[in-house]
Amino acid sequence: MAGEKKNFKLIAAGAVVLLLLAGIGIGAQKGKLQLSSSDRADLIEVKAPTYKICASTNWVVADKKGFFEKEGIKIVYTGELISTQILPSVLNGNNDVATAQPNLLAIAKSGGAKVTAVARNQVEPGPDVDPIFRHMRWYVKPETGVKSIADLKNYKAGEKLKTNGTVNSCNQFLFNTLLDKYGVARDRFEWVTFTNDIAVIQSTSQGILDVAQVHPPYYKSAEDAGLILIDDSTDTDLGEAAGASLYYFRDDYIKEHPDTVKRFVRAVIAAQKWSNENPDESIKLTADWINVPVTGVHYFATTSEIKESDITPWLKDLENSGALQPGQIKASDLITHEFDKEAI
Repeated sequence: MAGEKKNFKLIAAGAVVLLLLAGIGIGAQKGKLQLSSSDRADLIEVKAPTYKICASTNWVVADKKGFFEKEGIKIVYTGELISTQILPSVLNGNNDVATAQPNLLAIAKSGGAKVTAVARNQVEPGPDVDPIFRHMRWYVKPETGVKSIADLKNYKAGEKLKTNGTVNSCNQFLFNTLLDKYGVARDRFEWVTFTNDIAVIQSTSQGILDVAQVHPPYYKSAEDAGLILIDDSTDTDLGEAAGASLYYFRDDYIKEHPDTVKRFVRAVIAAQKWSNENPDESIKLTADWINVPVTGVHYFATTSEIKESDITPWLKDLENSGALQPGQIKASDLITHEFDKEAI
């Protein structure tokens, strides 16, 4: 076991080095730059990846409902990127801001990445909120006979099972938390990387994957494909930490443009609060943006205050897997509380 942890840590560390090096050569642009809907010339331009995935709602709402413009911000959408290219694109200046889960930021920080989280993005909603806003769901084909994560313990005994996700993602952290909860061995699974949840759903329907890990707004797509729900992120018992996601900028950008960061934080938190309070319109805006039927979107933090208690479980999981040494990275290392006063 110790050898496995050591090897995992070496692989993770090597991945960070490659990530940082790759950032020098990866361009953030795919085709023409996409400007926000505002045409005002006096706005401050902030570059961000073009999110056309589950992470798009907050950006679309902030843009289309005028929250960015109100704060004097114009987002320059630089193009779609695969997940592994986003952080390098911020490091090399092709983008100024992006979002990530705490475990990705922790691994990046451990590798020397000069980025810092400035505000909260997504959180797991409470039990009184419609389940369609929960951060993740897990689906299988009905033919499997699997009714819950616990059933995977004896499913296809002796065989490796396949699911989607990457190292140090919410998929891995939340799924492993559920596997541990129900006594299913983590090493039963092989991880396959996909560019989007639609491909995941199709691959599960075709039997290529055994378990589909799906985010909103793709729950309806999974159900339309005939897949059945077996568990969701609230079942991890992590509370709002199960959905934890953060906005981050380069450290030098924060130092050189603190007022712009303040404006950005105010805009996105106002948009997130509006999205939670106006789910039907948020769903429609998201559906129009990604051109996929949508029944739910993510649930968002309504203050910018970053709760270190939401980050700690993600770090403990990295320590347990051997990706980080105990105490190597603390929640306080990933964030700044400078912009907490921008909370609404």
